[in-house]
Amino acid sequence: MKKHLIRTVIFDLDGLLADTEKLHRRTYQETLAEFGIELSDEKYEDHWIRQGRGIAEFAAENNLSINPDLIRSIKTCRYDDLVRSSVEPMPGAVSLLSRLKNRKTLGLATSSYRNSVEIVLRTLGIVDCFSCIATKESTSRVKPFPDIFLYAARELNTLPGNCLVLEDAEKGILAAEAAGMKSIAVPNIYTVHNDFSKATIVLPSLEDVTLELIEYF
Repeated sequence: MKKHLIRTVIFDLDGLLADTEKLHRRTYQETLAEFGIELSDEKYEDHWIRQGRGIAEFAAENNLSINPDLIRSIKTCRYDDLVRSSVEPMPGAVSLLSRLKNRKTLGLATSSYRNSVEIVLRTLGIVDCFSCIATKESTSRVKPFPDIFLYAARELNTLPGNCLVLEDAEKGILAAEAAGMKSIAVPNIYTVHNDFSKATIVLPSLEDVTLELIEYF
């Protein structure tokens, strides 16, 4: 079988490059608590992180008489403020981007909203690393559907077979596989029990991702 040359590396954001999942969870829990709704850590991790579903689906599944748009708006304000004051990169993220920036075309593909994504990237000082930033607004379907990765490939003028995806969650690995892309799964404490059987390889940290490994694909 012909080996594809990896020209493009597409990164997820939350939980992979940025340690933001705890901030998303905290601000959703605080916001829902004001409406008398308890959101457990386990429920957040399964619904939002593993499945890639949002507040509208959460409200529908639990028969909650709340306005999802209102909840999301309040949560987003809190989240953005928290990001500006306390967001941190995941181990190895900044150094990996620095090593790859002039060697590969880099893209970002995240299911988060663009405004919040840009706040994270600017706060961490990595916004200029990416030639394409695909967000929730970029496609009608988010992960685990492949749309956002295919969108990024088109924007970067490359074929899916020449792309490598780095992801921390099951939904992202499923999306990469459906897009026809190789993938590296880097689980975090919230996703360590996700199913990564569709990943090309699973690594414990971004610190283990090297240019030589990428060239091996």
